[in-house]
Amino acid sequence: MTKLIRAVATATALLAFAVALSGCAGLNNTIAAIQGYSITQGQLDAARTTYDGTVLAPLHRYAVLPRCGPGKSFSISAPCHGKAMLKKLSDADIVAGKAFSDTQDMITSGNSSGSVAAWKSLQIAIDAVKGLLAASGASML
Repeated sequence: MTKLIRAVATATALLAFAVALSGCAGLNNTIAAIQGYSITQGQLDAARTTYDGTVLAPLHRYAVLPRCGPGKSFSISAPCHGKAMLKKLSDADIVAGKAFSDTQDMITSGNSSGSVAAWKSLQIAIDAVKGLLAASGASML
């Protein structure tokens, strides 16, 4: 009985430590992984298709616009791209691409808890690119 109480106390302490380190989202990931939740190839394919349509298409349209002149910024009446913003968007897209690759690797290897963590990282990367697109005005294209 003492071993059982000690095991429960240790598990509770580890769970509390995990929550303290990673917040509630970390707890959700941990619980999902413990319950056998995993990310499927279909989910990743759907995310990639959505990313291509909602991020890459507007990003390409933004990139092919003429560069904004000094003191100018993107507007619907005078569309152009800023060099610094295009660099930020490109860098964010590279990070998202790496997150897609990492998630694919975890799914392919059958690592359920790794795929859940990689999926969360992918969602954060996609949100970052979408935020930059909105800030640049490119999401309107």
